Amino acid sequence: MFAYALHDSRLSEWQVFLLVFVCAVSYGMAIELLQSRLPSRTFAVGDIGVNATGAAVAVVCWRGLVRYVQFYQAARPTDIESPVS
Repeated sequence: MFAYALHDSRLSEWQVFLLVFVCAVSYGMAIELLQSRLPSRTFAVGDIGVNATGAAVAVVCWRGLVRYVQFYQAARPTDIESPVS
């Protein structure tokens, strides 16, 4: 959803994807660090790697999706015209 929110920004496509990837990896690292403070949870560097891999896969899938999907800007759902009559 973050990539979708940035779709119409002034950033280039690659800057958006890099920003989304960095934010997703940072979020995963923060969760791991917070888990290390809980007695019932453990910190694992491998989990950070898995989170980063998942973020990379999501960015690649999003990049493929934006090539085939047309985005609409609408203030309300009735503003969108149906592409099929």
